[in-house]
Amino acid sequence: MDKRQIFTVILILGLVITGIFVNLKPKQDYLLQAEPLIKKVTQNTKLIDLNTDHNQALDVSEFAKNHGIKAPEILVNFDTHSDIYLNYPVIAEGSAGVENWINELIAKNPELKEIYWVMPYEEAKDLNLQTLFAENDYHLIPRGKATPFYGNSMNPNIRWLHFVFKPLFKEPFSQEFLINTQTGRINEIPSDKKLYDYLFTPINQHKKVKIVTCTEKTLPDFEGKKVFLSIDADYTSNSGFDTAEKFSFIKSQKDIEKTFYSIFKTVNEKNMKPEIISLSLSPQYLPEFHHEYVATIFYYILRISRKEDVITTYTRKYDNDPNYLEKKYGKY
Repeated sequence: MDKRQIFTVILILGLVITGIFVNLKPKQDYLLQAEPLIKKVTQNTKLIDLNTDHNQALDVSEFAKNHGIKAPEILVNFDTHSDIYLNYPVIAEGSAGVENWINELIAKNPELKEIYWVMPYEEAKDLNLQTLFAENDYHLIPRGKATPFYGNSMNPNIRWLHFVFKPLFKEPFSQEFLINTQTGRINEIPSDKKLYDYLFTPINQHKKVKIVTCTEKTLPDFEGKKVFLSIDADYTSNSGFDTAEKFSFIKSQKDIEKTFYSIFKTVNEKNMKPEIISLSLSPQYLPEFHHEYVATIFYYILRISRKEDVITTYTRKYDNDPNYLEKKYGKY
């Protein structure tokens, strides 16, 4: 056997041995790591609810108030979507949907003054989505057009380059809004007086609310503050897009575990002790092959927190049976 053959044999043996050690290396159990974090985060939580559609967070809020749990001053929403519609009278149109339930939550809860939309890192770093975030909708407002909240700043100084130098994954973006508490119609406070008067007359029906768009890294500290924590399952899998099956970045089951671990790690590090937690499956926005797995994680979180899923009736729904989660996966 010449030197070249010996070298080849040694190389092959090395690759085989390396492969064996890689396969023998234990896979990280993110849910096991999350267990002490879940216990710590939920130790003072008064209500945890597992639900099907994200607008059922409104049912959670109403159930809490009916059972003596005061509405927190802050909503922290982990979601690929803002679930806020600008310039849209949600309440006047009837019960809010999954795309604008936060409008109704703000309007009906005087204590609620701050909203934190925590978007996935993958979404915050996407250049196309950063461009969308910097677009403003001046031309839509006077015509009464509604639009999903995705930045949409009415500040003329906010342009695309703003998010090049100050991307959302490096620092949060804060905006001030006024919401009509009778209708749920919300708009950013503009500098133009005529537009201000057009949007917010009569002013006595409006309250101010701060909306902060950020990532896990750029969330502030919540020490001593009362928080409603809402987690949409699409945050954990279909990161940063609108439909479940068409986006190329769909995470694996292990990635989903890691994301849930990351959420509770972040919540713990930010000293968040939520009064209320709502976990929404959002089946239309979660790939179907992830439904059952995410449901098992929801029930795992409930079990670790030593709480019960006490809400049995929902008035809100999307396209599903409002009790889809419980009926299909409640065995866990």
